Amino acid sequence: MILVGDIGGTKTRLALFRREGEHWIRGETESFPSQEAADFSEILRSFMNQHPTRLESACFGAPGPVFAGEVDPPNLDWDVSEDDIKKALGIKVVKVVNDLVATAAAVPLLPSDQILTLYEGRPSRVLEERYVVLAPGTGLGQAFLVVHEGNSFIFPSEGGHVDFAPTSDLQIKLLSYLLGRFPRVSYERVLSGPGLENIYDFLRDTVFHGEPEELKERFQSEDRAKVISEAGLEGTHAIAVDALNVFTNILGAYAGNLALTFRANRGVFLGGGIAPKMIDKLRQGEAVKAFLKKERMADLVAAIPLRVIMDDHAALLGAASIAARELQAPHGGT
Repeated sequence: MILVGDIGGTKTRLALFRREGEHWIRGETESFPSQEAADFSEILRSFMNQHPTRLESACFGAPGPVFAGEVDPPNLDWDVSEDDIKKALGIKVVKVVNDLVATAAAVPLLPSDQILTLYEGRPSRVLEERYVVLAPGTGLGQAFLVVHEGNSFIFPSEGGHVDFAPTSDLQIKLLSYLLGRFPRVSYERVLSGPGLENIYDFLRDTVFHGEPEELKERFQSEDRAKVISEAGLEGTHAIAVDALNVFTNILGAYAGNLALTFRANRGVFLGGGIAPKMIDKLRQGEAVKAFLKKERMADLVAAIPLRVIMDDHAALLGAASIAARELQAPHGGT
């Protein structure tokens, strides 16, 4: 039995996994409000009290860079440490990884009905398969996966924090606007939930010079990014529609950048909490058009698929596969 977790600033999900043949079976799964816990050990104890079981290994994905088995997740007042988890669970094999590393580990394991294709490309059957996972959500995460002769190698990344590169006159104005609010503008400032809010604010202040009263009222009691996204998808307010248009164009262009950066012959996979909820918008084609618009390298990118991970539990599945691999490692996971 393996315990896995997907740790976030808002909620933390834990689940038990077991393997039957070639398939992973997810069992008891619980979600906990992260901000209400004094530390991660409190969440672990709560879960294990509800679902007592004998564990063999565990793996937890968390946002932020992991150093020496420890990570300090943004927006949380506690850190996540392999040593602390080993003591809390009483087991020897524990792994803490970046949350996008866990998602990347799941990509080769996902059934086809949990992956939606925006652009088919011409994925090559070569000895070395290369994947990119790009996940806009509360922040912007990414990771790279290589499968070589059946062995998986995952490379964590904090590339969501690289400098935003505008690709149109409107996006240049957006960058200039955001530089008036932030000392530096990364892709996370535009490709995330808060990033969608930043795009909306730019349009409100420089293009529309105001906002609909209905949206202003909803912002008082609802999550702004959610309201903007819903209004944009429903087409009820032009400013929200335009905000989603800008967002999807930047997302497609950056996905294409990563396709070039890593020569991702097996595809760029969009994960996180935003892309699956924007499928209708992504299917309209603007994101794919921006993905392919790479001038001299257009033919190379044209061969690379662009897909969306629809499984909301992908990071948990990937964490289970990592925990199993740690259990089998000669060092015993220490």
